Amino acid sequence: MKFVRLLSLPLLAAALFAPLSAQPAKTPMVKAVEPSRVAFVNSAAFSEPATGIKQLVKVLQGLELEFTSQQSELSLLQEKLRTIVGELTKLRAEATPNAKAIEEKQNAGLALQQELQSKQQAAQQAFSQRQQEVQAPVSTEISKELHTFATARDITMLFDLAKLGDGLIDAKPEADLTADFVAYYNAKHP
Repeated sequence: MKFVRLLSLPLLAAALFAPLSAQPAKTPMVKAVEPSRVAFVNSAAFSEPATGIKQLVKVLQGLELEFTSQQSELSLLQEKLRTIVGELTKLRAEATPNAKAIEEKQNAGLALQQELQSKQQAAQQAFSQRQQEVQAPVSTEISKELHTFATARDITMLFDLAKLGDGLIDAKPEADLTADFVAYYNAKHP
């Protein structure tokens, strides 16, 4: 009797599961995708003095003016370093090079080079920090206006060509809304 029960168990299991495996698999629901409108802007053009966003250009020009003295100081140090390199070249080219004078010039050049590098790093850090302070509000407003601009034109996706690099292979010129957005923004934010 136990033997019959053991044989009937696989038959019963096959009978129960056969109808389940014979049913077709349920296909997942596929959501219909609406047609999309895609366009792009080139944010690198926003900072062009003649054709860019006036607020952004004004901020960038103000930054440049603010850091003019540091840039002049760095240029002066670079020129002094070039002069020392020229003097070293002359000293080494003499028939009987003066080892002491060469060593003094090398030490002066190394000290000047270290000072230049230090001042360049400090100026870059100060510039980056100040740029973040003054440009961030304008950049935030540009982002908001880009969203409003795209929504008003029923654009599903708006790409920034400056951030894509070589990612955009081909596009119709009509898809470039850079000039339209700049005009829109400048009219809204004189």
